[in-house]
Order: sequence, then C-alpha cells, then structure tokens
Amino acid sequence: MKSKGVLRTIFFLPNVIGGLLLGYIWYFIFVRGFGAIGEATGIGFFKLQWLGTPETAFWGIVIVFVWQTAGYMMIIYIAAIIGVPKDLMEAARIDGANRWQILRSILVPLIMPAITICLFLTTSNAFKMFDLNLSLTGGGPGNSTESIALNVYREALVNNRYGLGTAKAMIFFFCVALITVTQVWITKKREVEA
Repeated sequence: MKSKGVLRTIFFLPNVIGGLLLGYIWYFIFVRGFGAIGEATGIGFFKLQWLGTPETAFWGIVIVFVWQTAGYMMIIYIAAIIGVPKDLMEAARIDGANRWQILRSILVPLIMPAITICLFLTTSNAFKMFDLNLSLTGGGPGNSTESIALNVYREALVNNRYGLGTAKAMIFFFCVALITVTQVWITKKREVEA
C-alpha cells in the first residue's frame, strides 16, 4: 500500500499523546460526542452513560487503553513479521501448507519474541495505569474503576498516609513483578529461532 507510512503514523499517534490529555479528550467524546450522536441517530450504543455506571465506565477505560496502546503494539508486530524469512514461507507453500498451517507452524513461532514483548508491556501497563483512570473517571463511580496505582496515590498523597501508601506500593510492585516475570518465562519457552 502506498499509504502505509501515513496509516502507521495515524495508528501510532495515540501513543504519543499523554495519558492525562488523552483521558480528557475521551471524556469529552464519551460525555458530549456519544451523547450527541445517540440523540441524532437513536442508536442505543451511543446513548449509554459510558462513564456513569460501574460496568460501562470499566469498558470505557478499556476502550481508551486499547486505542492508546494498539499502535505501539502494531509497530512491534510489523517489525517481527517483516523479519520472518521469506524462504521459509515459500518452502512451506511449495510443500503444500495452507495459510492456517503457515500461520500456526511458521509465523506465530517466529514472531513469539514480539508476542512476549507486547504481552509484557500490555500486562505491566494495565496494572500500572493511573492517568487514564484519574482523568476519565477519577476512580468512580463509587471507586468501581479505581486502579491499584490510583489507590496508592490517594492513600499516600491525598490522605497523607505515607507509610500505608508505601507499603501498598511495595506489595503492588512485587505482585506486578511476579506476574510479569511468570508471563515472560512462560512465553519465552515457546520462542524458536529461524
């Protein structure tokens, strides 16, 4: 495609925008934009109170997080797919492998390092997410979307309980480290070399 450079830039752009600014932009989209579209079209999806109920507020944060990180992950996957040797793919086609067999037996094992990196980054960033929660919902409604990082911030810097905030932060750090190291260890075992 001739426009692949422009499309890559467009998909990567949300990752460049800061989390707080992105949260405020999406707050406006959820509250004003979707409301206006819902009134104009009558589509129930847009009429939902996206940041007003615990269920929809959670999914609103998920939508923004995925939108923000998808471009970065896409760049990593594109680099991995470009690095797959073409002669292996051609040899598999000559041997009679269909697209599914090539994907399952050649492509996925060879891009497993990229999968490991993307899974690690996504997992650790999801646990550490703070700015989107603060700017989109402030942890509400009723603390239903309060992340652990936001809870640690409030405990230490809003409630002035520095000791308890530090203890929570240390426990949080060890839990995230354990989960991410386990995930990397499991996915590293599935990596192969070309």
